[in-house]
Amino acid sequence: MRPLRLTTRGLAFLAAGLAAVLAAVVLGYPDITRIGVLLAALPALAVLTGWRRTPRLGVRRSVAPDLLWPDGEATVTLEVRNEGRRPTLPFLATERLDPALGDAPRLVLPPLRVGERHAATYRLHPARRGVYALGPLALELRDPFGLTRAGLEPGDPAELVVLPRVHELGGVRLRREGDAGDWHVPHSVAPQGEDDISTRHYRYGDDLRRVHWPATAHRGQLMVRQEERPARRRATLVLDSRAKAHWGTDEDGSFEWAVSALASVAVHLGRQGWSLSLVSADTVREGTAARVLGADAVLRELARARVHWGDLDPVLRAARELPAGAVVAVATDHDEPALRRLVPARPHGAAGVLLLVRAETFAPGALADPPGPGAADRADRLARLARAGGWRTAVARAGDPPSTVWRAATAAPPDRTAARTVPAATAPTAAVPTGTATGTAEPAGTAAPPAVAR
Repeated sequence: MRPLRLTTRGLAFLAAGLAAVLAAVVLGYPDITRIGVLLAALPALAVLTGWRRTPRLGVRRSVAPDLLWPDGEATVTLEVRNEGRRPTLPFLATERLDPALGDAPRLVLPPLRVGERHAATYRLHPARRGVYALGPLALELRDPFGLTRAGLEPGDPAELVVLPRVHELGGVRLRREGDAGDWHVPHSVAPQGEDDISTRHYRYGDDLRRVHWPATAHRGQLMVRQEERPARRRATLVLDSRAKAHWGTDEDGSFEWAVSALASVAVHLGRQGWSLSLVSADTVREGTAARVLGADAVLRELARARVHWGDLDPVLRAARELPAGAVVAVATDHDEPALRRLVPARPHGAAGVLLLVRAETFAPGALADPPGPGAADRADRLARLARAGGWRTAVARAGDPPSTVWRAATAAPPDRTAARTVPAATAPTAAVPTGTATGTAEPAGTAAPPAVAR
C-alpha cells in the first residue's frame, strides 16, 4: 500500500488554515483564528479517518486457459474478499496490465460486508507470444472532500503465458545418415527391482527367482538379473538470439520466425518420443540448458525468449557438451565466423539440421529474394559450409513457412555442395503442432499425433 498523503486540495486547505491563523494572531482577529484552525484541522481529520478506514482485501486471480496461443482468448477472473473487521466502501479499481495486452480494465467494487466476496471477469486477446504480468489490482482511496489519497494494491500478480506459433512439419522422420532403419536407441540400466538382462550383486530382499545362476557360479557369489530399458532419444535445440544477428523483434521479424520454427521442431520431435534440451542465451544464463524437457516445457521456455546483446560462444559451448542423437539449430547468415564455430558443435555421430535464416530479407521493405549477388551468395556459401560439416541445411527467407524449410533441410544430404533454398510460400500453416522428427524422408503414418500438453 502506498502511504496516505494529502492531495493538492488538502495541502491548499492546510496552507490556508496556517496562514489564516498566523494573520489573525498578528492582526488580532480571534474569529479569523477559529476559521484558520478549522481549515488546518480538516486535512488532519481526513488523514486520521482515512487511515482508520483503509480496507483489508484479499484478491485471487485465475486465468483460463493458463496457456494460450497467439490471437486466442483468455478469461481472467478476479475474486475480491473483505478480510478486514469493517464493511468497505465502494471502490473504483484498475487492473494493471502489460501495455501489449491493451487498455487496463477498470472495475467497480461494491461495498463488501466482513468476509463477503465479489467476482469480476475480463477477457484478453494477446496477438503475440510472451509472458505477460496480470495485476496487481490497484485501488485509490480518497476521503469525501478529496483532501487525502492512498493507493492500495492487494494480492499478488499472475502470469499469462502465450506460446509461440507452431506449424505442422509433415511426416518426416529423422534417421542417421546411412542407416536403413530408424534412429538407433541405446539402452540404459534401470533401477533395482525391475527385470533385466544384466547382473548385479544380490541384495537383501531381492526375489530369489531372479538369481542369475551362470553368473553366480562364475563369480562365486549370488548375482541377480537387472533390467535394461530403452533410453529416450535426445535432441538438442539451439537458438541464435543475438540482437545483432536479427532484423526486427516484432511479429514479422527474423527473431520471431526463428522462435516459431524451433517451437515447431520441438513439438515435431516431442511427438516422436525425443527428449529435448533447449540451448539459448536465456537457458545458458539461468543454468538450465542441460535440463531434459518435454515439448510443452520447451514451448514455455520459448515463450520467454528475448534477443540479447552478447556472443554466441557460450551457447555453442553448452550445446557441444550435451550428449545428443540430434542437434537442430536456427541461426542467421549475418555472422560467418559464428556459423563456422557452430558447425563443430554437432557431436560426432549425431544428426544435425540447420535452418539458416537470411535475416536481411526480414528488413522492412526488403524483397524476399533481393536481386544480384551478395547476401544470397553468402547464404549459399554458408549453407555449403554447414553441409561439409555434416549438417542438413536449408536457407529460409521472409515469407517461407517453417514447414517448407524443414522439409527442404531434412531432405538434403549433409554432403551436398550446392546450397538448397526453398521456394517462397504464400502463407504459413499455423496450427497446433503435430509432427515427426528430422532427417531422411519417410512416409507419414495415418494416425493423428496427440495435441501438445498445456
